[in-house]
Amino acid sequence: MEQCPEFVDLLLARRKDCDIVWVSRSMEPLLPHKLSPESKYSRSQMIKAVLNDRRVKLAIASLAAMHQMDVSKVQREARVMVNEMASKAHLATVRWLGIIITKVMKRIFLSIYINESAIFRMKKEMQISQVQYVYAPSHRSYLDFILLSYMLFSYDMALPNIASGMDFYQMYIIGELLRKTGAFYMRRRFSDDVLYKRVFRAYIMSIVEHSDRAMEFFIEGTRSRSLKSIVPKFGLLSIMLESLLEANVPDIHFIPISINYERPPEELLFTYELLGVPKPKESTAGLFQSLSILQKPYAYGRVFFNIGQPISACQFLNMEHRKARVLSPYAKLPPTVIEELAYCIIDSHKRNTTLMPFNVIALLFNQRVQTHPDDPYTCDALISDYLWCKDLLQVFNATIRTGRSDDTNDTREEILDTLKPHEELLGFDSSEVLRLKERHKTTKVKNDTRVKGHTLSEETMQTAVSVINISIYLNPTLSFVFKPALVTLAVGTEGAKLGVAFQRYALLRTLLSTEFAIPLVEEESLLKSEWEEALEFLSKRNYVNILNDTYVQAQDLKVFSLLHNAILPFIDAVYVTCLALFEWDESKSNYATVQAVLIEAQRRIEEAFVEGNEWGQHPYSLSLDLYNTTVQNLTLQGILSPYENRNTYQIDKARLGPILAQLQSLSLKRPPGSYRSLVLLPTSQPVLQAKL
Repeated sequence: MEQCPEFVDLLLARRKDCDIVWVSRSMEPLLPHKLSPESKYSRSQMIKAVLNDRRVKLAIASLAAMHQMDVSKVQREARVMVNEMASKAHLATVRWLGIIITKVMKRIFLSIYINESAIFRMKKEMQISQVQYVYAPSHRSYLDFILLSYMLFSYDMALPNIASGMDFYQMYIIGELLRKTGAFYMRRRFSDDVLYKRVFRAYIMSIVEHSDRAMEFFIEGTRSRSLKSIVPKFGLLSIMLESLLEANVPDIHFIPISINYERPPEELLFTYELLGVPKPKESTAGLFQSLSILQKPYAYGRVFFNIGQPISACQFLNMEHRKARVLSPYAKLPPTVIEELAYCIIDSHKRNTTLMPFNVIALLFNQRVQTHPDDPYTCDALISDYLWCKDLLQVFNATIRTGRSDDTNDTREEILDTLKPHEELLGFDSSEVLRLKERHKTTKVKNDTRVKGHTLSEETMQTAVSVINISIYLNPTLSFVFKPALVTLAVGTEGAKLGVAFQRYALLRTLLSTEFAIPLVEEESLLKSEWEEALEFLSKRNYVNILNDTYVQAQDLKVFSLLHNAILPFIDAVYVTCLALFEWDESKSNYATVQAVLIEAQRRIEEAFVEGNEWGQHPYSLSLDLYNTTVQNLTLQGILSPYENRNTYQIDKARLGPILAQLQSLSLKRPPGSYRSLVLLPTSQPVLQAKL
């Protein structure tokens, strides 16, 4: 296998050497956090430090008094909690698992690429630095933390303390094995459990201050089923920064790592989850069932690790924050500081996203179906547009890697190579025409009550599963074209006056900020600066012009159409969700639940898709993620107000009405084609089992 420039294939050497000899090699893993012997804590010392923490002791005393319990009983509860959390690093277990993981990776992946120069630079800094390090990878698959640990082991670096959900802890045998590779466990929600909150905070601060190993956590909190960045979570990050605020560590360096899969093993499950089918519960039995992925060699193609520049947490803190903490031990960092750091990590993930050729093909296929429904791609036509689109995305600062050497210029082979892992989804038929394949098989359900949204018809599912499956591969490209695409919507097909176009952009940017993981900006000067930058970029390339104080489409309508159609399903989902909330039947209930909103919005979109209505023609608009992020966005804006619990909201229809009017006034061009008339090729797939 050829090496990509700047990237090295970790599996290349493993295919030549003996796995047992390799994992058994003599090694002294690099410990990134330099600590004096008295400052370095063992597992038992960590547990003791947590139980002796001032705030933990205070919580124990308070709870004992409140519930009239013996203090020792509450102390035992706290000890159980921290024992449940604490990791238990064990190199022998790591070596043993390394043999299995190596064989699995060599079977399912063609290559695992990494920008090796970044690893060497990081190792050099760790040898002289006194700071604590935190790995902050993107989260696109359960394999993320396994592959990251595998990468560190390959370069003789200590495995980190890995923040893991209780789903893995509850897996028989597996939970304890993961603990011995560095995993520590945290409950998904514990805001109402004062004791657990105090114990967890104390444990995280002990790791930051007294562990010579780095930490690893997913800033997004959960896997992105849509394969694009999602809004960061702030809880764990805020606790880490507490140690820095108290000056217990000189600095914390966050290492953003963008992990990109040519085909994530969970791709079909992601598709069903986006449509409302809940994921199967994690279990040891389920893990063994998932070994079916080993049946076909190299079925999941390539993986790219792109390690970004370290982000120093100190640059986000100033003397005012430190002074406030000195004056009051209970003073906290302003939420804006934590959010700024979190979005800085997410921005690094986006900038360092590695696009695969299939991402380009997915973008082009989406465009072709809608704009040329009677003229599907032949191989020659696809090659022509592929080269054009590749160049276009590179103009928008995207990096597209093939895994092939630079001197290989055979575009046809490049396309055929990238289609191989996706042959169950997309491929050329006997007439050499590119066709989407049917991926949906009748889902076995036990009970409809746990379906998260509206129960879609089998006819809708038949089309939606395949379309959403390919659409999630389009999504990574939107990291690079999102803002220019918003400009195309703001300008519209009929053009727009200068002030009107900006107001449209500001509206769309605000409504989609949660969907595309960008901070909500209310300051008009910042929005104008962002607008002018995107507009200048498009104007320089003759994609948008100004004529008589009006923005108009320029001569290159092909680019305008591509960007417009890629972003259109997101606008439709926002509009339908807002409409469902605005028309909420208050005679039945004054408050809307998230579940009810999801059901109603998805029902309306399905109806629009089946009937060919204007809003909701694209099956991707059926994704529950789009309605969820719209609800989150409207909550941030204060249009939805939480009532009694976080899943019930009061609707401010006075503010929602003008938003709907502005969305309706957009000059949107609906493409002539539709996925409703798309003929799917049959494919042989096992029946999907889902526990509903």
